[in-house]
Amino acid sequence: MLDRLGFEERDRRNLLVVMAIVAVVMAIVSEGTLAVRLVVGLITGVMSGAMFVISTVVINRYKPAHW
Repeated sequence: MLDRLGFEERDRRNLLVVMAIVAVVMAIVSEGTLAVRLVVGLITGVMSGAMFVISTVVINRYKPAHW
């Protein structure tokens, strides 16, 4: 599916890195039980991944030719 959006192999790797870092950081800094922290990390990781996909698709579609 990501191939249809113009994602390259590098973009997929960066997506996973961004999602993992955000999820881990939010799980560490949130308050609550372990289950609550994991849910918070999961939700924010997915949300950051969605925003990464949207911004990458927009950049790839409208970037100047000399990039």
